[in-house]
Amino acid sequence: LDGPLLASLLEGRRSPLKAALLDQRLIAGLGNIYVSEALWRAGLSPLREAGTIAGSGKRAKEQCERLAAVIRSVIADAIAAGGSSLRDYVQADGSLGYFQHSFAVYDREDEPCPKPGCSGHIERIVQSGRSTFYCRTCQR
Repeated sequence: LDGPLLASLLEGRRSPLKAALLDQRLIAGLGNIYVSEALWRAGLSPLREAGTIAGSGKRAKEQCERLAAVIRSVIADAIAAGGSSLRDYVQADGSLGYFQHSFAVYDREDEPCPKPGCSGHIERIVQSGRSTFYCRTCQR
């Protein structure tokens, strides 16, 4: 997944960015937790219209490159930590994953945003029946 591919997948989409990233017809394998974390790392609002980061301008290209890079980073970090054990997830050998201890936003409603210099707090909203956690202050 790279910026140009992500831009081509999101181009013209009017749905919220998070909903588009969770659409398995576009990008298979991205889940609710990892999309929330990636959008926070990229500083992008989950409510933003998906197609707005897929334009031909320099800023749009930079946003797609950044988002693609942080998606790869979040997935790599989760794999290195053995995944996320929230309720009943365990690895094949029965061990737990530990990525949930690194969540910046997921399941951290009302906590201060961990981004240095941000004075916002993590909010929880529901999008398409799924919990979305984000910082309204630093995610635009």
